[in-house]
Amino acid sequence: MSEEKSCCCQKPEMLKGTPEKCSPETIKQCHGDQPSHPCVPEGEKKVEGKE
Repeated sequence: MSEEKSCCCQKPEMLKGTPEKCSPETIKQCHGDQPSHPCVPEGEKKVEGKE
């Protein structure tokens, strides 16, 4: 079974997987200039690189 986390997504119609997999471009389309992705719980964010 796959874990569906779309329940916390603010724009589920834009979701193509899980909120953790959203690209920066998708996040910007959904939420504008946010410092972090509001759909991903704080403990589940991955740090891929520092800006």
